[in-house]
Amino acid sequence: MTTKPTPTPPPFADLPLARPGPPFNAWGLYGADDELGRLNLITPDVVAAAGKLVTEGIVINLNMPLDMAPTIPTRKGLERDVIAKGYANDDHISFNTQCSTQWDGFKHYPYQNYPEQGQHVHYNGMTYEESRKPENKRLGIDNFTRKPITSRAHLLDIPRHVAAHGGGTLSHLDNSTPISVATLDACAKAQGVEFRPGDILLVYTGWNETYAGLSDEDKKGLAFRKVNSCIGVQTGEEAMRWHWEKGFAAVASDAMAYEAWPPVSRPSLHEVFLGGWGLPIGETFDLRNLAAECARLGRWTFLFTSVALYVPGGIASPANAQAVL
Repeated sequence: MTTKPTPTPPPFADLPLARPGPPFNAWGLYGADDELGRLNLITPDVVAAAGKLVTEGIVINLNMPLDMAPTIPTRKGLERDVIAKGYANDDHISFNTQCSTQWDGFKHYPYQNYPEQGQHVHYNGMTYEESRKPENKRLGIDNFTRKPITSRAHLLDIPRHVAAHGGGTLSHLDNSTPISVATLDACAKAQGVEFRPGDILLVYTGWNETYAGLSDEDKKGLAFRKVNSCIGVQTGEEAMRWHWEKGFAAVASDAMAYEAWPPVSRPSLHEVFLGGWGLPIGETFDLRNLAAECARLGRWTFLFTSVALYVPGGIASPANAQAVL
């Protein structure tokens, strides 16, 4: 059986591909019916090369507990019932798929307020009205099981880099710090990281430590702040260009949103990554142990694996992610 070669992404300057269409979109690059987006960049050769990175046999969990306090008030936290059957036990759980470490799927966050495409519009032109129909299985999170997010990955340890180079103090919650492209580049260079198409980027901001240091009451209160802000990558065209040209297949961070939130310009990275390119965004990853192990070994590149929940047509999913060094 032969497979079609994956098209080489065009220069960033060629975006948007679909005209008329929202800014910076790459609709149609992998076909009008494509549901994988940038995951198309994870080819068998990319996965095989990533497997060769396993030299220490160290496996690190990257998931926060499912019962963590949701950071957005409309998201229901974990509820669990034990079902005692007399001869065995079952349990029943329910939760919002974005209440803890999770992937944003392509039906989560559309381009906002583009009337010519139907007000809100998702990857490859799906309207918001279409995405809300339970019977519509297109662009579902189950595509992340058909194409598990498994590839070579890199951790950029921003707190360690900032501390070593006198970059000041990072603010993770209120008045949060945007992480510039220059900082991302400088951190990668200092760590000896070289990016290739199909790679996964994990940005460690230190949000995990700040969150862990809060009282239970303050953790629950995060969702009810007047401005639900958090540290993250700067928004704007410079950051979009950087991510496109580096060839990432997926991105994630330890913070509540990969980009600094709320975004200061439009379109946001959420709009372009999810709605424009089909680039999965991971949020609230637990990167503490990985950062410590990478620093101990002096290497920040490793095999990354993640399989989403097999929910046909789903919006998002716990990441079920691990790093293997």
